[in-house]
Amino acid sequence: MPASALATNQVWQVTAYVRKLGRVEGAKSGGDPRRGEQIYAGKGGCARCHTIGGRGGAIGPDLADIGARQNAAYMRASLVDPDAFVPLAFLQVHVILKDGRSFTGVRVNEDAFSLQIRDLSNQFHSFWKNELADIGKEPKRSLMPSYRNVLSAEELDDVVAYLESLQGGR
Repeated sequence: MPASALATNQVWQVTAYVRKLGRVEGAKSGGDPRRGEQIYAGKGGCARCHTIGGRGGAIGPDLADIGARQNAAYMRASLVDPDAFVPLAFLQVHVILKDGRSFTGVRVNEDAFSLQIRDLSNQFHSFWKNELADIGKEPKRSLMPSYRNVLSAEELDDVVAYLESLQGGR
């Protein structure tokens, strides 16, 4: 990046402005974030797939700043109907090897010759494409289960309140 003609205080003003881009405001949930954090870590099992503060799984999106990026309505909808809002970076892939074994996971990387996925047990798998009998890509499918019948309405409110509290340290 070329040098800037801006004064130091102007650089910091631009930085503050850019950091605010993409931040959302909206209706807040009525839940309890402390109870939500307990559900997230326990009954919800969310940390198996999602990362917060460098801890958790790598299958789903990092949620460290989800409260700054999404509103309560989006987060609740994502919990009850995960297929409705699948980030493009998290492409679900089902592969069948020529020997009959099959694997399902999130695509980590793909090029003309190879494919790498991470499965639900957080295991990394790498395949040469010439070893595969089939590659099924499901861009509108989420590996995340629906919590519609797993968590009560109050528990959903609590998890959403916890997620809203995650502002990425800002």
